[in-house]
Amino acid sequence: MRKTDAADAIKTILGETLSTRRYKHSVLVPDGTARKNGAVFVCWSKDLLRAAQGVVMTSQEAVLDADGASHWTPNVFRYGTYEQRGPKFGTIRGHMERNLKAITTFVVDVDYPAGEKPDYADFDSSCFTIQQGEALFEPTYILSTPHGYQAYYVMAAPVWIRRSEDGRYPALDSAKRVSQAIRTAVANQNVYTDTGANDFGFFRLPSSDNLVEVDEDARPTFAALQAWSMAVGGRQQAAPAKRVTDQVHTQWFEALTQAQVPCAQGSGYGRNNTLLTLCLAQYASGVSEAEAFDYADQWSSFQHQPLRDSEVRAIVRSAYSGRYQGANMSYVRELCERYAPDTIIKSGAQAWSHFRKPRAQRQYSHQQEWAQDLLRLAERSTDRVLGHARFTYLQLQQALGISRQSLVRLLNELANRAQMSIRRVRGRNGGVYLATARMIAQYVQSEKGTAQHKPERLVMQAEQVQMNLQIVEIFDGVMRHIKWSQSPIHISS
Repeated sequence: MRKTDAADAIKTILGETLSTRRYKHSVLVPDGTARKNGAVFVCWSKDLLRAAQGVVMTSQEAVLDADGASHWTPNVFRYGTYEQRGPKFGTIRGHMERNLKAITTFVVDVDYPAGEKPDYADFDSSCFTIQQGEALFEPTYILSTPHGYQAYYVMAAPVWIRRSEDGRYPALDSAKRVSQAIRTAVANQNVYTDTGANDFGFFRLPSSDNLVEVDEDARPTFAALQAWSMAVGGRQQAAPAKRVTDQVHTQWFEALTQAQVPCAQGSGYGRNNTLLTLCLAQYASGVSEAEAFDYADQWSSFQHQPLRDSEVRAIVRSAYSGRYQGANMSYVRELCERYAPDTIIKSGAQAWSHFRKPRAQRQYSHQQEWAQDLLRLAERSTDRVLGHARFTYLQLQQALGISRQSLVRLLNELANRAQMSIRRVRGRNGGVYLATARMIAQYVQSEKGTAQHKPERLVMQAEQVQMNLQIVEIFDGVMRHIKWSQSPIHISS
C-alpha cells in the first residue's frame, strides 16, 4: 500500500472527532475552524502497550506523524493524561469506556496460533462479510498483523457518547451490543476470531506495511447496524447450534484421519485447522466432547509434528463451543487437496472429486476467469464516458457472480498490473469506470476524427479535452491513464 492510502485511512477513521492541526508547532495552514476536544492513545510496540507506555495525541496531524507506531485507539476519548512522564513515552491514563467521546469504528481481530497465519492470498477474507437477509456489512479496511488480520468497520457518521440523567450511557451500551454481534458473526465463519478483546480498546494503526484491503464505500450507518444486531441478538444467544449431518462416516474424514499434516508455515491449512475440522465433524455427528478429545489426542500423537496438549484441549473446546454447526466444506476441500488428494468429498447432495493442481493454478484460476469476464463486459458496454464503460458495483457483482470484497480485490489487481484504466467516482453520476487499452485508443481516435471533420469546433473541443483529462502516460504506445477532473477516489491495492 502507498503511504497516502494509510494516511487516508487514518483520516477516515477519525473523521470529524479530532482536531486536524496540532495545538502547537503545526505545519498545516490554519483553516479557521474551532479546536475540538478529544484524544487518542498511541503506542510503539506490544510490550509498551502492555506496560501502558505511550503518547496522548490530540490531533490528526500528530497521529499521521507517528512514524513507527504500532497500536492506537481508533475511537476518540474525551481526554488523555499521564500518570508518569518519561523522556519519550509516558504511563498513559484515560483509555476507559466511560471516557469515550465518540465511536467511529468497530474492529474485529482474527488471531492465529504461532506459525498458523495464512498469507493474505490464502486467507478467506469473506469471513469478515456479514450477511443476514437484506443486511450486508463489509469491512472498510483490512490490516495484516503478526498473527492474523484485523477488520475495521468504519461507520458513515460517528456515534457521540453522552451520559443520560440517570447516569447511564445508552449509546455506548448499544454500540457494545453491535460490536459483540459483529464479532460473533465473524467467529461463526472463522474460529480464530478474538471475541473477548476490548470492544473499544487498542488495535493496529494503519500503515503502508499492514494495510492490505480498502473499500471506502463500505460505510454502514449506526442505525442499520443497530437494527441488524437487534434482529440477530436472540438467535446468537440461543441454545447450542443445531447438528447438521453425519460427517464422521465419510471418505474425507477417514482420509484426513490417516493423513500426516505438517505445521501450516503461513498457509493457514496446517495441523490446527485440520484437527479443528475433524473435531467439528464429530460435534456435528453427535460424538461426545470426551470422545472427541480422546480422538484428538490420538490423532496428534500419530503426527510426525504433534501438537501440545494445551493446543489439543483448546481446539476441542472451540469445536464444542456451540458456535458452529459442523466442518466447513471449503476447508475440507482445501485440506484434502493438500493432504489427501483424489479423495471424493460428499456433503448432503453434493460430491466433489479432488485432484491435486499446481498451487499457483489453484490460487489464481478464479481471478483470471473473473478478469477475462470483466474485460469482455467493459468492451461490450455501450454506456461510455470519455472512453470508459460505466458500471455500478452491484451490476459488476451480479454479472460476475462474486462478492464485493472479491470485486474490489480484482479491480485492485487489474489496476496494479496496468491491464485496465479504473476510476471510481462518487455522487449522482458515480460508479466504477473501466477502460481497456483498445477502448481508450478508439476513444482518442474518434476524438481526432471529430476534430478533423468539424474544424470550426476545434478550439472548443481542445478546451474541453484539456479541462477533463490529461494524458499523463503512454503505455506501450497504446495504454493511456486518464486523470479525471473530478479527482475520483483511487482504488487502493
